[in-house]
Amino acid sequence: MARWRQLAEEEKVLWGRVMSDVVPLRNAADDAVKDCTATQISEPEKKSARQGKSHAGAPYFPSEVLSRDHTFPAFFAPVSPASAQVQRQIHPADKIGRRSPGIDDQSWRNFEQGKTRVQRRLDLHGLVAQEAYHRLLEFMDVSYRQGLRCVEIITGLGSGGEGGILRRELPFWLDRPELRARMLGVVYPHAANRGAVKILLRRRRV
Repeated sequence: MARWRQLAEEEKVLWGRVMSDVVPLRNAADDAVKDCTATQISEPEKKSARQGKSHAGAPYFPSEVLSRDHTFPAFFAPVSPASAQVQRQIHPADKIGRRSPGIDDQSWRNFEQGKTRVQRRLDLHGLVAQEAYHRLLEFMDVSYRQGLRCVEIITGLGSGGEGGILRRELPFWLDRPELRARMLGVVYPHAANRGAVKILLRRRRV
């Protein structure tokens, strides 16, 4: 049967650190936490007590109580807000039609309503995905460097419920950082036409 003893001064200090960030489940626990002098802990068995003596003569504490820096218990470590919250990832196709920062209201309305003139078009019909992708990168780079503001990419509707491969892949290609950084927005020319997109490019920084 375990015997009971009063906490040593060093144990009271550590116990106070352990309980400093613990939120009690009921108000009655407040008095128990504050009155550390009245707290009792069970003395280990004889074998554990013999093994617990430090070579330096310091008081022994179980490994689950001491953290790596010997000040804060690992199992009471606060949860990082970033790890506690899971950010919802937006599918690239759902970003089409969304307004990006950096464009004024009038310019966005003109672009969204089709009033912004398309200055150049790229037709990807009949190309395999790899070739279409490289054509897109080249087209977007040249258009941006030449100071164009509005361009159109045509993929066609394709077959099947989700359309052809170019239509499905284009939102992912446009979502790449090197392309997304040069765009202010992407919209469909018409709600019923998902076989093409219009892109509003940022002004080139000289």
